[in-house]
Amino acid sequence: MKRIASWIVASAALLFSILPFAAAQSASDYTHGVTAANGTGTLWFAPAGSSTSWVDAHYSVTGGDLQNLRMRYNAGNGHYETTFAPASNGTAVDYFFTYNKGEAAYDSAHYSAVVGSGSGGTDPPASGGGDGSSWSGQTTFHIVNQTGGRWADADVYWSIIGKDWNTGQFVHVDANGNLVPMSTADNGALTKNGEGYTNYFHNLAQLRDVTIPPLDSARILLSVGSPMYIKVNVDGNGNIGYAGANIENASDPNIDVYFDFGEMAILPPGNAQQGIFVNTTRVDHFGFPLKLRVQGLDGFDQSVGETLNESRDAIFSAFQATVPAQFTGLAQAPYAPYRIVAPSHASFIAGQANGNYLQGYIDAIWARYRNEDLVFTLDNLGTFRGRVNGNTFVFTGGNANGTYYINGVPSTSEVFLGNGLFNDPTGASDVGVQLQIQAQISAAINRHVLETPSQWYDQPSHYPAGQAANWYAKFWHDHNIDALSYGFSYDDVGDFSPSIHTNAPTDVTFTIGW
Repeated sequence: MKRIASWIVASAALLFSILPFAAAQSASDYTHGVTAANGTGTLWFAPAGSSTSWVDAHYSVTGGDLQNLRMRYNAGNGHYETTFAPASNGTAVDYFFTYNKGEAAYDSAHYSAVVGSGSGGTDPPASGGGDGSSWSGQTTFHIVNQTGGRWADADVYWSIIGKDWNTGQFVHVDANGNLVPMSTADNGALTKNGEGYTNYFHNLAQLRDVTIPPLDSARILLSVGSPMYIKVNVDGNGNIGYAGANIENASDPNIDVYFDFGEMAILPPGNAQQGIFVNTTRVDHFGFPLKLRVQGLDGFDQSVGETLNESRDAIFSAFQATVPAQFTGLAQAPYAPYRIVAPSHASFIAGQANGNYLQGYIDAIWARYRNEDLVFTLDNLGTFRGRVNGNTFVFTGGNANGTYYINGVPSTSEVFLGNGLFNDPTGASDVGVQLQIQAQISAAINRHVLETPSQWYDQPSHYPAGQAANWYAKFWHDHNIDALSYGFSYDDVGDFSPSIHTNAPTDVTFTIGW
């Protein structure tokens, strides 16, 4: 679940190491405020006691995306702070904080401020509140068959699996919405090629809707013609896990199953980022057209994914007609008719026919920045200067004036997958900042805009004609609602991914097309 994990960790470092949370203790716990000068805003938090060693700010500016950042301590002012820009009279900021007092962590109330209005700070009320406070924690999932008669409801399957927030165990969802712990005893319910597998799937003739509690590290698995074959296993420490589909393994039991999936986590009420994080994904493959709709309290309603206006056959044909020749094989045998695979699951793997597809571009980048600086600014992190020393791309600066690295020349596969040198904390002044820089650079290379930082977040500038780039990813942007798609692991850089978050979800609908 790399894609959703990286997205949620970037949004709030809550998913995999939850601290004990409580409401703010009293009106004397802290003071806070928003100030602005010379076009830059400062959000600050001053704890009343000495037991606070870290503070996270959660804020949005003028209704924009929620930012979630660890604040830095300003000893001169005696408070924690983070900056944002631009900020001028009339700029609206909605915000709250998560902070520790010893081992326990607390969420503040939610606040609003308008720069220049005198509303830039108050003492906190005794109890918190804010949007989503009436959410029950229950979310209803709907699975819709829109295959035009190609697949009967009895041949459309779905399963929800994930981790129970209370126990940390892997679970599957039963027909009543209960979270049932996985067990190796479940293997054998299905058999293929002499091997036993679980059957955590329901078909639409049996069940179309289910209401579930919060669930961590989750997937909704969808297939047609057959359920998927999932095996429960035990690791060396005795922990239960499961083996899903491996589309690079020609003998995998799911290699001849039409399947797709969504990634998600539903955080319980009261967590700083309560609600749902969910997305469709083309990072690994395309199985069939899939549309995701999320509805919530206060009228929230957003849809992403394929439009369902194109048939599956039309998508296959369009892919082969529009991508460069190196990519057409991704939609041909042995992958078709079951899927269109992502480049680094096929011929773009190191050592394969297209394993060096991006190497000319990568080498040109490394050569250029041996002799000049790459200068770019990241929201909330500051301005950085990068220079290649040997084969190491060294970045300096930012708000913390640190040093960060890409520790070598990456391969085509590392760029497409966002792994290896692009998921490497080695040597960092701040691991979070280094990983963010690596994600930005990986995304810019995928989109062939690395040398022009002003175009990093300008979607029309991405994928210039005739250049080496991730044309697989571009195709999905061209064929998805609002041009949002996860075509590679860091496609959320610049907010171009189909990632939905609301803190009070009521209904989630996955519609399967054909």
